[in-house]
This record gives sequence, structure tokens and C-alpha cells, in this order.
Amino acid sequence: MERDSKDIRIVPKDFPVTVHLSAIAGAQPKIGLIEEEGRFYAPGTSPSEVDAAFRMCEDLALQMVAYCQRKLASFNGDKGATVKSALDGLLAKRWCTDEQCVWIMRRVVDELKWSVTECTWRL
Repeated sequence: MERDSKDIRIVPKDFPVTVHLSAIAGAQPKIGLIEEEGRFYAPGTSPSEVDAAFRMCEDLALQMVAYCQRKLASFNGDKGATVKSALDGLLAKRWCTDEQCVWIMRRVVDELKWSVTECTWRL
């Protein structure tokens, strides 16, 4: 699918970008790269791939805001426990990288204006 580079959103600098390792069979040495607009990128780092990952994570973050608000009562108002439980569930689903899961939940905490301890983010 062709996309105009103007469609790509501004991705925050703190958004984690993960290089995907690739292997190509054959006797000759090869390197897996993605070509986009005449430039070459390691798999997972091209502008369109980063944009797609960011859009998915941003969408998940918005959904997790409502989810955490609903679940807060289940944890007797303990925001840290609510966030840690939501993070653990998100990690278990393997929808994105561990670093992206932490980014999503940090985004949720910022959106909700909650304060949680640093140990919440330990994987």
C-alpha cells in the first residue's frame, strides 16, 4: 500500500523503536533492509513501520485509559496496583514489544494524571 509521507504522524522521541532481526537463506552474504522513498532501513525502523507501531500503541493507550479507570475499584483505589496489573496483562498478550507496553502504560498514567512508584515499571 502506497502512503504519502505527509500521512505519517509525528512520533514522540520517547517512543521505543525496535529493530526486527531478519535472516535470509542462501550461500551469499545478505542483509535484510526495507526500502522506503529511496532510503534503506533495518526492518522495524522505516518511517511507515514506526508510524504503524505508534498508531497501534496510541490506540491501545486510549483504550487502556478507560480500562484502568474501570479497574481502579477492583484494586480498592490503589493506582499503582491497577497500573501494574494492566501492564502485566498487556505484556502477556504480546501485542507489542515489552518496551512499547511500558510506553503505553506510562502514557496512560500521564493521561490519567496518576502518580505511581518507579517499581511499577519493572519487568
